[in-house]
Amino acid sequence: MSQNNAHLNETKEKRTKRFEDGPPLEIIETILNSIHTKFFNEIRVTLTDQSNPQTSLMILGAHSAALTIAHGFFDQGGSQGYRLFLENFVDGCTPDTKFSAIADEIHQWRNVIAHRWINVAGHNISYDFSIPEGWKREGDLIIFNPEIYLNHFLDAFEGNRKIFKYDQILVNDQMMEGAKQRFLSKYVEPA
Repeated sequence: MSQNNAHLNETKEKRTKRFEDGPPLEIIETILNSIHTKFFNEIRVTLTDQSNPQTSLMILGAHSAALTIAHGFFDQGGSQGYRLFLENFVDGCTPDTKFSAIADEIHQWRNVIAHRWINVAGHNISYDFSIPEGWKREGDLIIFNPEIYLNHFLDAFEGNRKIFKYDQILVNDQMMEGAKQRFLSKYVEPA
């Protein structure tokens, strides 16, 4: 029998009580660790078969994690929340790895994949695994290397582990409590 890996071995009631009664770190670390240890196992494999990469699934999965964290940490959703996530955790040191510079376009593309499948926005973004850059513009076209993006994304959790240095963003008790309440509200509200 298959299980939902995000909720292994804990009932809804037990987890809700633990989140409500616990300190902010309880829900923050549960969410970050769950994304890192459960969800990323699925996202990571989307590009392992270079002859058949699953770029749409990678974009959807990475975006879900990014917007979940952006809501909790920054109280921002949509393109603005996604941009803040990229700026704080994913962006590299070179202009072509500053994915926040094309946050609006990636966010729009994710919306197309998730809700429309085909849209005129698809004419403005292209994937190319062979380019050495993370992304580049050619006229109105953004050429995007999904593998470089995914490596930077995963590095935020695994390599440099920027995501686990959230105390540099949530710098006081009030900010930590705000993050707890935002994460909790998304956990308990119907999807």
